Amino acid sequence: MGISRRAFLTGSLSGAAVLVLAACTPDAPSPAPTSGAPTPTVDPTVPAGLAAAGFLRSSWADDALSGGSSSYLATGSTITDRLTLAGSLDDRLFFAGEAVASRHAGTVYGARASGFDVADEIATVASEGERVIVIGAGIAGATAARALADRGFDVVVVEARDRIGGRIHTVTDDDWPFAVELGVSTLFGEAAPALVGALALAGVDTVRLRETSTGTNPGTGSGTSTGTAQLEARTADGTPTDLTQAVATALSTAVSWAESTDGPDSGATGGGTGGGSSTGAGRSARQVFAESGADRVSTTPDATGVSDADRVAFLLDRIVPARYGAEAGELAMTQVGDDLLPLDATLVTGGLETFVTGLLDGLDVLRGSTVARIQYGDQGVGLRLATGESLSADRVVSTLPLGVLKQGAVEFEPALPAAYASAIESLGMGDQEVLWLRFDQAFWSTEATVWAVLDDTASDRLFVNLLPATGEPVLVSLTGGDAGRATAALDDDEAVTAALASLAPYLDLVSASPAPGETGAPDETPAPDETPASGEATPGS
Repeated sequence: MGISRRAFLTGSLSGAAVLVLAACTPDAPSPAPTSGAPTPTVDPTVPAGLAAAGFLRSSWADDALSGGSSSYLATGSTITDRLTLAGSLDDRLFFAGEAVASRHAGTVYGARASGFDVADEIATVASEGERVIVIGAGIAGATAARALADRGFDVVVVEARDRIGGRIHTVTDDDWPFAVELGVSTLFGEAAPALVGALALAGVDTVRLRETSTGTNPGTGSGTSTGTAQLEARTADGTPTDLTQAVATALSTAVSWAESTDGPDSGATGGGTGGGSSTGAGRSARQVFAESGADRVSTTPDATGVSDADRVAFLLDRIVPARYGAEAGELAMTQVGDDLLPLDATLVTGGLETFVTGLLDGLDVLRGSTVARIQYGDQGVGLRLATGESLSADRVVSTLPLGVLKQGAVEFEPALPAAYASAIESLGMGDQEVLWLRFDQAFWSTEATVWAVLDDTASDRLFVNLLPATGEPVLVSLTGGDAGRATAALDDDEAVTAALASLAPYLDLVSASPAPGETGAPDETPAPDETPASGEATPGS
């Protein structure tokens, strides 16, 4: 992930996308995404008169079937680790998924591309009609399965979950105006058009995050037309402040220093691929900012009460974790690309999960089938399911998420080679969480698409405003890394209340005097026969 200097200098942000997808198979229950209307709580303080009509939230930190949201290059790891895991064993056991993608790794685009790549690889060594088992029905597995079936292979998909999609998790609910994605929801960057086009062909609705014809440049208050969705930053008391210039300068300093130290081909900016390079792997993003002097900026607050040091800290402490699911001190600088602040984005409103399901149309999919053991050799591959059942095939494609491989939940016979085990240990598995909030009416006046909250007491510091694009008063909170795990640890009432309190700087249309008996927190409680779970019982894979 990275921050485009051009994007920061223009103050533009069209969507802070989260999460990626593959598939998974360990035998363990996963927490359900929860929804409803939260009950009131007292602390933290929610602005008087503010209430959410409903919410939906992810819980990837607790999901044993994925072990997190997406992979990242941890300090000391390189793209070589990803490529190692992408290699086949005995031309029988093959791997796919966002963690092993050769391009756009750690993203939905990489997951999808790896599915096509592994199908090509198998086609070069296998004969038409051979039986191929694909482990995992996420986008990587579904893509591979469809490509193999179209080439004449006998394909069976084995999925641990009771639903299709993996870490693509779509929730449809009559109370919501469109399908809600608890995994990736916004598509942007250089690889986005191909997937957006595929969704269009499949009849999956999308909407561009609407451009503001007359927006306000963050921190200036000037009505300058930018033609792009806006990033707006506000302090705790609602004062707009510029987040762009200081961060752009610091980023430029860090990137230039990394390139001069490790070479221009070090992958310090990653090219938006999320892949990084095989050189300069030892330094974390935070370390590079410190050693380059990029974080040695003024600590003196300006007229808005914010210093440049505060702005750079926001980048490292909130933007980076929300994008990668990892703290800046854990993330290799080689991971940082130029796709953190894209100039435009596409919101998926028609159900990304339906796209994955469509890929598997007509194929045999064994849902609720957990793989416990994979035995491979020159004669073929055998699978042992947690139920004790066995399956055999000529070839197997594993799209097990990196988090599952790290757990050691699946036994390999023979054991994976040392290079594979080392790569699994070296790569990181991040955590990114989303909390969708639905309101009966908009309590805010800004048309900015992405909101930054420069308030150290706030739990939720980044929000996506979907009102300009969809006409619906829906906000999405983005957290990651330590903040994401802290959010996931909260119960529903605590999480919603904390998010509502964090929104205070933007809620300029909230009534100053609530009606009698009205509290600042949502006052609707689910009916006794309602279940807090929305959609399926597991949030992703």
